[in-house]
Amino acid sequence: MNTGTETSNDYVCQIGRPFLARRIAQLHDVLAEQGQEMLDAAGIDFDARLGSVFYLIANRSGLSVAALADELGLSHQLATYRVKKLVKAGLVSQVRDPEDRTRSVLQPTAHAEPVVKKVQSVMRQLDQVYAGLFEELGIDLLALATRTRQALTENSLLERSRHV
Repeated sequence: MNTGTETSNDYVCQIGRPFLARRIAQLHDVLAEQGQEMLDAAGIDFDARLGSVFYLIANRSGLSVAALADELGLSHQLATYRVKKLVKAGLVSQVRDPEDRTRSVLQPTAHAEPVVKKVQSVMRQLDQVYAGLFEELGIDLLALATRTRQALTENSLLERSRHV
């Protein structure tokens, strides 16, 4: 099953394509760990996994947790968990929507403003770092991941397996 990239100590590589999801999970872990290092180096004191939620709330104040979850493709439960972490950190507040008292909306706190500026700086750096990495690799991983997700949404692995 190997594709010619076998490494004797790398079981995922030995098995090859059937373990693609495991390799992507490992890549995710490396990206999250190194993203955390960048946040730490910039003096940003929160878990990197909160970054996309925090940045979206900071830039689109007034979203509900459900809208935030939809926008980021997170489960409602995971979005709620991450929002609670940001509320506890004093970076986000959850208030009743003045136009619809049955729902609450998210907004950054005054304490969030300097953090947003630091996060924006790290994001600019990451954009440049990823551009260099993608050039080094000869492929835009973001575009590839987006295309792959779309292709699998349109035609699942199970559906594809019926034609091999």
